[in-house]
Amino acid sequence: MAKGRVSAQDLKRDPLMQQYVATSAWAKSNSRPILKWLTIAAVIVAVVWIGWMLYSRRASNAAETLAEAFRWHEAQVANPVPANPQGYVATTEEDKHRRAYEAFTKAANDYPSYYGDMARYHAAVHQVYFEPEKAEATFKELAGKDSNLGAQARLALALRYEAAGKNQEALAEYQNLKSKPGEISPASIDFNTARVYEALGKTTEAIDLYFSIANNKDYRSTGLGTSCVNRLSVLAPEKVDQLPPPEQTNPFANLGGLGGMSIR
Repeated sequence: MAKGRVSAQDLKRDPLMQQYVATSAWAKSNSRPILKWLTIAAVIVAVVWIGWMLYSRRASNAAETLAEAFRWHEAQVANPVPANPQGYVATTEEDKHRRAYEAFTKAANDYPSYYGDMARYHAAVHQVYFEPEKAEATFKELAGKDSNLGAQARLALALRYEAAGKNQEALAEYQNLKSKPGEISPASIDFNTARVYEALGKTTEAIDLYFSIANNKDYRSTGLGTSCVNRLSVLAPEKVDQLPPPEQTNPFANLGGLGGMSIR
């Protein structure tokens, strides 16, 4: 035998060759089950890929539908329509609210698993301008949800009651909202509550809330604090004198870069 060549007998004794032969024999004898499982695996991969593509397309369509609704939500009202408008334009307020309502309703109906309740809430925000009773029913339903959206819906419901002159109902909703405000500022809830107290003739309660907000250093110099001071000036001017003076801004607070230089 030529040097460097391996005989057939030696190949038969080689562990790797033996493994190859055994595997080949097993594969040959099980070719049908193997083909079956390979086909099943290929089908599963194809189904997963198709499902992912459909899901991605649906998610993209859902996002675009909601974006379209927000374009109407943010539309400007102008008549005549400007020559080069920035964004969407409606010729009347009612036209804007109806188009926004229809667009949000479409997002809620077509993609409920993505934007159902959120889109319904925004639809009701616009519906209240032309079908207030139906919008009120939607707010009432959504207000029952223990979430930030539920808190926003309860606020909208309370404001709707105020606008309709249902002050007792509005007061009850603000008090419920105060216990679960979500991301809504408790001070703004107190301000709205004070406004309802005024409407109900409960001036003392309103004054107490206005004073509490205005006396809070975190709100004293804000628009909310200023509004409270304005109401106190009308309802109880003596209370204004009890408030601490607004915090004075240090004119040199941002001059740290001057080092030790003194300013005279």
